[in-house]
Amino acid sequence: MLIKFKNLIPLLLLAISANAVADEKPWTMSAGLTYRDTNFTLPTNKSSSEYWSTNLSLNRKIGDATWLGGTIAFNDGSTRYKTLNGNGDVDTNSVGAYITHYLSTGLYVNGALSYGKLDINNKFTTTKLDSDADYTSASLGLTQLLPLSYNLMSSLNARFTHISTNIDSFTTNIGTSVADNNNSLNYLTLGGRLDYKMDIWTPYVHLDWLKASHEFIKNTGDDNYFTYGIGANFMVNKETSLGVSLNSVFAKRYVDDVNVGINLSHRF
Repeated sequence: MLIKFKNLIPLLLLAISANAVADEKPWTMSAGLTYRDTNFTLPTNKSSSEYWSTNLSLNRKIGDATWLGGTIAFNDGSTRYKTLNGNGDVDTNSVGAYITHYLSTGLYVNGALSYGKLDINNKFTTTKLDSDADYTSASLGLTQLLPLSYNLMSSLNARFTHISTNIDSFTTNIGTSVADNNNSLNYLTLGGRLDYKMDIWTPYVHLDWLKASHEFIKNTGDDNYFTYGIGANFMVNKETSLGVSLNSVFAKRYVDDVNVGINLSHRF
């Protein structure tokens, strides 16, 4: 059974942008929707997956240099196993908390914790299975802002993430028992981003390199790859912004992965 977990990471640049708002509006609420399409072309298992994710987050500025926030999210995923001739569904509910603190000279430290529950249903030609799983994720990172001009902002980031997962034991419809499975993974993310301010529009590009302690998916060699993307934020008014994004991966064997997202945030 191939299951990939995605950890919750706080939107640091959103929290930083709130710094420009007067102290009488310390809250920021955000709502987002993401669609993800993933195709696996493993030699022994070809499959395609679709995911719809929704999330709601709320953060507050505490003092002059700290932001605290929380997130709830729901993910609805469906998979077609081409080689194994079957279909699967995975529903995930998760909650998370994060903190961002300004150190000095454009340097921010940020941390996040999250917990998620999964409901897994797979149906193959002669076999059906139903199981539950859960995961916990913890991350700690640094982001350095580097202004290049009045309109152009760059940022460098480094983040360490730990994920622990547990799949409960289950019995298939034909009486086969499968023991519970525990797994943990660590990975380091290094990346950069460029934002260009154009009146009410701010387009951006980003590139990240990810190195994991072992493969996310067995026999794929995907413990070392890149993610990249483009996006833009539109200022609806002084307190409200709308963001869109398009992201993908490269140098990741046997996987094509694309996701598009939209996010609305409001300060009050």
